[in-house]
Amino acid sequence: MTDSNKGSEVNLRFEQDDGAVWVFDGDSQFGTEISHLMMMHADEYSEDELRVICHHAACEIDRLRAELEKAKAQAVPEKKIYLTCEQLYAAANFGAPNKDPELLETELTIAWFDEAHSGSGYYVYISEYPEEGAMKLESELGAEG
Repeated sequence: MTDSNKGSEVNLRFEQDDGAVWVFDGDSQFGTEISHLMMMHADEYSEDELRVICHHAACEIDRLRAELEKAKAQAVPEKKIYLTCEQLYAAANFGAPNKDPELLETELTIAWFDEAHSGSGYYVYISEYPEEGAMKLESELGAEG
């Protein structure tokens, strides 16, 4: 980074730790948390240097927020599942069509798949024969991650 008034190089790096953004000057191993720097050490920097620091801190914060949103989107859903009665009935009908008495003992598995034939979501399949195929429990009916 270059201070536009002085033409000198401002060598800063930014790191994130436990929700705080730290600013390090040059190769120093001693950083200053950005809000502390702005409150306690602002007089040690020129106005242009502070603008550069704030700009780069804002960019780092934006980058970290984007990473957080991406991580949230990829997060595994809760271990519990909420189904409507209609979905539960559809799952049961998948395993025991027409309530066939011989098939009513069929064990079903409901699992989350990030990538499957109908997109990500909860699917039901016969536990003993997963290779036989699965049916997606449609989210618009209420299956939630």
